[in-house]
Order: sequence, then structure tokens, then C-alpha cells
Amino acid sequence: MSQEKVDRQKEYKKNRKKILAKEKRRARIAKFIGYLCLICIIGGVGYSFYLKVNPETEADTSSFYSLIATDDYGILDPSLDE
Repeated sequence: MSQEKVDRQKEYKKNRKKILAKEKRRARIAKFIGYLCLICIIGGVGYSFYLKVNPETEADTSSFYSLIATDDYGILDPSLDE
């Protein structure tokens, strides 16, 4: 058991640069993903607030519907009558 610990410690010392670089890389990726999620959440809340403060007005469709009429089958056809 003691020899296994010694062997692991030697292996760690031998590959210390690679191990530390990998840990730093993982930490940077985790920070980046965390910041990205935070930005998305804040952006979503801000956009939702913006939509509540400035509601979008609906387009006036009454002029469009006055140009078309339904036939006997319920299909909309343009009306050419004046």
C-alpha cells in the first residue's frame, strides 16, 4: 500500500505541468461557461422587461381584409368589384 502511494506521487511529480495545465484549462472553461450563462440570463430578463415596458402594437389588418372576400367554399379570393 505504501509503495503505491509513492508511485502515485512520483507519477504526479513527473506529469505536474500537464496536470496543472489541464486543471487551469478546465477552470477557464468553467468560468467562461458560467459567465456566458449569466449574460444569457441577464439578457433574457432585460428583454422581457423591455417587452413589458414597450408593448408591440398590432398591425392594422382591417384594410387587408376589406380587399378579400370568401366564396361559397370558404376560400379567400381577391375581390375585383368596385
